[in-house]
Amino acid sequence: MPHSAQSHTQSLLQRFQHEAQQSAAHTFQAIASLAWLWPVRGILFSLSHPQIILSVRQALLKSLLSSALIFAFLAFFTYLPQMALLALFTGPLAPLVALLLVGAESLLLLSFLARPLFLEPALSHVFDATLLAAGQAQLVRDGKTRAQSQSQGAGGAVAKGVHGALVKPLQAFSKDGIVRYVLTLPLNMIPAVGTVLFLLYNGYNSGPGWHARYFQLKGFSKGQRAALVENRRAEYTAFGMATLLFNFLPLVGLLFSFTNTVGAALWAAQLEAHANIIDSQVGAGSSQNPKKSE
Repeated sequence: MPHSAQSHTQSLLQRFQHEAQQSAAHTFQAIASLAWLWPVRGILFSLSHPQIILSVRQALLKSLLSSALIFAFLAFFTYLPQMALLALFTGPLAPLVALLLVGAESLLLLSFLARPLFLEPALSHVFDATLLAAGQAQLVRDGKTRAQSQSQGAGGAVAKGVHGALVKPLQAFSKDGIVRYVLTLPLNMIPAVGTVLFLLYNGYNSGPGWHARYFQLKGFSKGQRAALVENRRAEYTAFGMATLLFNFLPLVGLLFSFTNTVGAALWAAQLEAHANIIDSQVGAGSSQNPKKSE
């Protein structure tokens, strides 16, 4: 029996070590991918193309007002108690971690209020407008044409295509996502690495949601979406982590959902441009092959 227990313990330790090594490697790949820079590029692009954000100014104002009210409410009632509790675990970092935690909690509440009412339709408009500004008008036109043909083929009913495809900045707050998000909030109490683990886990799950609009415009099937995400899993994790950090900022966190969307659209435009280059090279090669055979 002792030998059996010892072998079981060794098996668990080896499994834990393997998973820890995989997590560390994934984190390194995420950082090395530089995909976390896309939200920053989204901010810069928004500043140089203000008409994109201003085109949804009403939703922007509602976002700022909602963020301010909810954050003020949570800060007044929960900041000090949480800071006192976190001081037991994180010491001098407690004020900063408590502030991030309040930001995370306000984002959770905002997901119930802003997302279905005005946020996601506005962000989808921003995504399309950014693609147009980045030279991907053909992608937007083809996606909308495909959606119209699908709706006509469905007897006039609204097809579940581009018109129903919304950017999912708060994808972590689906039914399953809310459970994961709430269960991982206590990770922030772990000194030094807790917040990193929280961002890594939730960034892993929420990152692909920022390209939901792109996948729909491309007409990707569920399998095609899964394959693309899996091939770029580290990049989506890095992107998701960066967007969460911006969204956690007090008062203005929801504002960054707009610039994060711009960054996601710029990334999609780059992916599309690369795909077009590869397609053109393949097409040129296939057109030359008959000549060579002759």
